[in-house]
Amino acid sequence: MNAPGFRDVFSNLLEAFRNGVEVAPFEARVDTRFYTDPQWFEKERAALFDDVPILVGHVSMLKNSGDVFTHDHLGKPIMVVRDNDGDLHAFLNVCRHRGVRLVNGEQVQNKTSFVCPYHNWVYGLDGGLKRVPLEEESFPGLDKQCHSLKALPLAVCEGLIFVCADPEGSIDIERHMGMVKDDFAAFKMSEHVFFRQTVTTLKANWKLLVDAFQDGYHVTRLHRNTVGPSFIDGIARSERSGDHLVSVVARKHFADALEQQPEQWDMRRQSACAMYLFPNVEMIIHPDYISYLAFFPTQVNETVVVHGCFIEEEPRDEKAAAHWERAFDIIENGVFHPEDFFVCEQAQIGMASGANDHLLLGAHESGVGAFHDLLAEKMGAYQPASSRHTHKKRG
Repeated sequence: MNAPGFRDVFSNLLEAFRNGVEVAPFEARVDTRFYTDPQWFEKERAALFDDVPILVGHVSMLKNSGDVFTHDHLGKPIMVVRDNDGDLHAFLNVCRHRGVRLVNGEQVQNKTSFVCPYHNWVYGLDGGLKRVPLEEESFPGLDKQCHSLKALPLAVCEGLIFVCADPEGSIDIERHMGMVKDDFAAFKMSEHVFFRQTVTTLKANWKLLVDAFQDGYHVTRLHRNTVGPSFIDGIARSERSGDHLVSVVARKHFADALEQQPEQWDMRRQSACAMYLFPNVEMIIHPDYISYLAFFPTQVNETVVVHGCFIEEEPRDEKAAAHWERAFDIIENGVFHPEDFFVCEQAQIGMASGANDHLLLGAHESGVGAFHDLLAEKMGAYQPASSRHTHKKRG
């Protein structure tokens, strides 16, 4: 499989495993206020989320003309729709008359037009204003073209839909994705189909959740009663790819690759491949499907988490659908909620307790450090609102 980013990380990890190379010394400290400072949190949201491509879905969610879904997790009411020509659009989900929301509900719906429930202004699937009741009496000379729905920048890469929440913003998807686009192509992301997703609100800073998925240190410990026994302790590697992070964690069959040529490697079964997609998404390549976790910060100590999965084809029958339901439930309710999400919420309580003024990262947590280095590149080093601590800070 020619997934260049994952292949390179897998190869580097395999070489270290073959030669018994010790983990490079690494130590970093992170100020605990990095997770509790409301002023810094607002700076993060503005700097990292307002004018960047944000993953909101997959093209398979909108199969037919008129299919539409809403997305409110960026703090703005957004809808994404497929028009009668098959093109995708993103709009602010707001009537241009009195600001009322046009489409409600979390599930994909099918519409022939968008009708405001307040005064019945009607918009086409392309966002154009089509009809205004009592137009000549109430709004003589109204220029409908100036009252189309407010469009948002949208781009598609390997089937993934990205939206910029700023109407005046832009998306350079080739620059944003960089080399990881080739990895998504290798895993045939565009040919996958959306299966299902859940939306959960957690009492944890969004960075704690990203941290958890850059950390190979916890896998065999936190997950010892679930997926942990499938992995080799401490054999993991994470590398930068542009603004993203590509990670590989060795499964029990990882050593099989030592006797194979690169073209024989089965990276999906010999390792867990994961990608942090800047700024807020973790993609996990399982042996037979792909998970995604999107972290949307709402408060300094609260995050909306969207967890969904893509499968290789639509379930052919009820038995196949039941199989994928079980697979989704195992990872959702057997691993993420009781283990990863649980410890992140507990850590948030710890951040605010005053027990620690910093977090210590060790050699097996260098992926967490890489994530914090990336944030520092985007925003500069963390500068707390108060300066009661004087230790060295990171992040």
